[in-house]
Amino acid sequence: MVGAIAEALVAARRRAAPPIDAEAVVIGAYLHDIGRSPLLAGDPRDHNIVSGLVLAAEGLGSCVELARRHAIYTVLDPELAPHTNEEKLVYVADRRGGQAVEPLDTRARETARRNPKYAADIERAIPLAQALELDVFSYVSFGPDELSEKVR
Repeated sequence: MVGAIAEALVAARRRAAPPIDAEAVVIGAYLHDIGRSPLLAGDPRDHNIVSGLVLAAEGLGSCVELARRHAIYTVLDPELAPHTNEEKLVYVADRRGGQAVEPLDTRARETARRNPKYAADIERAIPLAQALELDVFSYVSFGPDELSEKVR
């Protein structure tokens, strides 16, 4: 779902939008959670960090930071927050993509329910995530409320 959302956002970017590495965004969005693989079970690091390491090891250097910076709470850490347009786009795609396209705050609170140790950070991250979403959608030809109808 996150990959499909990223594809829709990339396809709908306005001509005046700053250039991005669209291929990296789409690949990064599809592979951002590779650190959750059962083959990596037991690794004590957060899955976004492990995902970045796996992508680097596989030669997908353009996707490393997209994976490392996609977890909702990364916006709280200036060293790990999404900075580039590519990082922001994958971050927002992940904020909206669960089993289907979901509202950002609904998906965030469901993530907090499944990961109670991050619940307080997730709640603090929601307004920052919403601001990033507005930034990403400022370069897209449709609004956040239209996303679900644009995703294949």
